[in-house]
Amino acid sequence: MPDTKRGRERKGRTKREQRRRYEIEQALEARDRDLDFEELYEGAELELEVQ
Repeated sequence: MPDTKRGRERKGRTKREQRRRYEIEQALEARDRDLDFEELYEGAELELEVQ
């Protein structure tokens, strides 16, 4: 099958959509990890030692 501009554009659109979904997924997972970390130490007093 010959390579066409329409086909390349369609493939590019699909790749952009996949990339967008991947980035959104990664952002949501990172936010969930941040929330879990905050909940883990909620109400606890932490002392940081500086050396």
